[in-house]
Amino acid sequence: MTYKRVILTAGFAMFSMFFGSGNLVFPLLIGTQTLDVSTYSTIGLILTAVIVPFLGLFGMILYNGNTRDYFDKLGRIPSFLLILTMLSLMGPFGVVPRCITVAYGGLNVLYPDLPFNWFSAGFCALITLLIWKSNRVVDVIGLLLTPFKLGGLMLLMIVGLYYAPDIQKTTISTTESFLTGLHLGYQTMDLMAAFFFSATTVAYLRQNLKPRHDGHVLFKISLQSLIIGALLLTLAYIGFVKLGAHYATQLIGVKPESLLVVIAEKTMGIYALPIVGYTMAVACLATAVILTILFVDFLFSEILRGKLNEKICIFITIGTTYAMSLLGFSAICSILGQILEIAYPALIGLAVGNILSKISRFDMAKIFFWGILLLNVTYKITNLQ
Repeated sequence: MTYKRVILTAGFAMFSMFFGSGNLVFPLLIGTQTLDVSTYSTIGLILTAVIVPFLGLFGMILYNGNTRDYFDKLGRIPSFLLILTMLSLMGPFGVVPRCITVAYGGLNVLYPDLPFNWFSAGFCALITLLIWKSNRVVDVIGLLLTPFKLGGLMLLMIVGLYYAPDIQKTTISTTESFLTGLHLGYQTMDLMAAFFFSATTVAYLRQNLKPRHDGHVLFKISLQSLIIGALLLTLAYIGFVKLGAHYATQLIGVKPESLLVVIAEKTMGIYALPIVGYTMAVACLATAVILTILFVDFLFSEILRGKLNEKICIFITIGTTYAMSLLGFSAICSILGQILEIAYPALIGLAVGNILSKISRFDMAKIFFWGILLLNVTYKITNLQ
């Protein structure tokens, strides 16, 4: 495989890994809430859902994709607990179940009589099938799933914006609009994902490097892949926020996970529903697969220390995912939102601190992480009183 193809595959895989359940919903939701000042909310969204996560990716590339070295600056036990918490929230206790609910929202219009519990069981079975041979994941996501997803999303954005009605006026200020985008950008949880997606991507790139090439070449092609992924993600967010803003008046009362399907129906008619529905399902599947692999690997190697067969760890993870998915999209987002309001600023501090530590050789990660976390917890407690 040529380096150009390797870089493109990795860049597409990064985009596909990130652009999953929340990324299909929150930009549209932001657009419906901020209307004619949605430009400011888009800036807020790009800050927390593109720039911040890719700071995390960049930092991990500086550490050669080694999550242990990256987090061990906090101490061995805090590092273990932080990784466990993040992988649990991104895996079977949060994002993966949310992926299932959003995929169902996309396909429910096509199959209105399909019960959610049966759909969730089938989706979980498909995840299991795809992760059974995890060494092929980046190829499957980058070469097969991403082109399908990217093509479907671009078609919808172009047609949707071409036929879009005028954006209505809103009473909220530009500052409120910016903060809306900033806050909902947290909900994508992409910074957490970046810490671990990078390890998968760097491992893939290293695997496709020739033996004579050194770490400098790996860093260079990793950075190129990162830029491709970030640009694709930015373009998708801009388009989706605009779609939400233009069609806001026609989306009143629509469930968040069904916004995209309703827009597709209004712009391209009922014949577009299969394209959009399956595009959403594939988008969610790509993210769910990689997040499930990350949790299974951690469960097998770090928690159980290989005492159980890895296949059993897969079934434990999938079973938990299925049970959590039954809570529904809104309940899952509510739980995640409360946790992220406290944890996310500290994780941003960790990402910035680790990059500065590499540049200055002075360990700032621990100071930034614990300092911001303490301030945030103190602020939350003060507001409760």
